[in-house]
Amino acid sequence: MMIVCIRIWLMWICSLWLCSKPSHSSFLPLLSTNRELKISKTNNNLLRQKMIRSTRDGGIMKNVSSEEISSDMMLRQGGMVAYLPFLSSSILNFITQRTALVALSYILVANTIYLQRRAHLRKMTKRKLLQIRTTREEGVNLGLHVTNIFAWQVFVTSVFPILEPLSRLCGFVSFYYFYPNANGCGIIFEPVSVQHLPIKKRQRSQLRLDWHKFSFNVGQIGRDGYRHPPSIERNLPHLDVPRLQLKHWPWRRKHNKANVKK
Repeated sequence: MMIVCIRIWLMWICSLWLCSKPSHSSFLPLLSTNRELKISKTNNNLLRQKMIRSTRDGGIMKNVSSEEISSDMMLRQGGMVAYLPFLSSSILNFITQRTALVALSYILVANTIYLQRRAHLRKMTKRKLLQIRTTREEGVNLGLHVTNIFAWQVFVTSVFPILEPLSRLCGFVSFYYFYPNANGCGIIFEPVSVQHLPIKKRQRSQLRLDWHKFSFNVGQIGRDGYRHPPSIERNLPHLDVPRLQLKHWPWRRKHNKANVKK
C-alpha cells in the first residue's frame, strides 16, 4: 500500500511539473514578438531622450542620425511581421473549429427531423427507427453496412431537405431504403393518403427509384413484347411503378411490335 501511495505521489509531482513547463514551440512567434517590441520600446526611449537633449541645446535633432530612426522603424515593422503568422493561424483555427461545430449541428438537426417525421408516419419511436437503420443485419458484411450508413447520411443531409418539401407539394412522402440481399438502396415515394394502410397495400401506390442487383432477360423478343432467356444479373439503377406495371424499367420492359419477330 505504501508503494502504491509513493507511485501516485510521484505521478502527481511529474504532472504538476509538466503543466508548469512553458510550451515554447506553441508561443515562439509571440515570445519573439514581445522581445522585439521591448527592444523597440527601449530604443524609442533612448531616441526620445536624445531629442529632448538636442532640443534643450537649441538644436533640431542634430544628435539623432537617420540610421537610428530607420533602425527603430525596422524593429517595429519586424515585430508586427513576426506577429502576423501567429495571428493568421489563430484566426484559421477559430474558423475551422466554428465550421466543424456548424457542420455537426446541421447533421444532428437533419437526422432529428428525419427520424421525427418518419416516426410520426410509421407510428414508431425515434430510438426504434435509429436502431433499425444502424443495426447490421445477419449476413451483411461490414463494408456494405458502412456504405449503407454513409449513403443514408448523404440522403438525410443533402437530398432529404430539398426532396421532402417538393414531395409534399405533390402529395407524397419520401423514404430511404436499404436492400442488403440485393446489395443496393433506393428512394421510395408514397402518397400521404395511404400511410395508415398496411405495407402490402401501400406498395401498390409506391414509386421506387432503386439501385440494386437484379436479373433480366437479354434473348430474342417474343410475341408478347418481352425478351426471352438467357438472363444476366447486373447492379443497375431502375424505376418501379406497380400501378403502371413497370418493374426494373427500362431493363425489363415491353418492346414495340415493330421489334417483335414474327
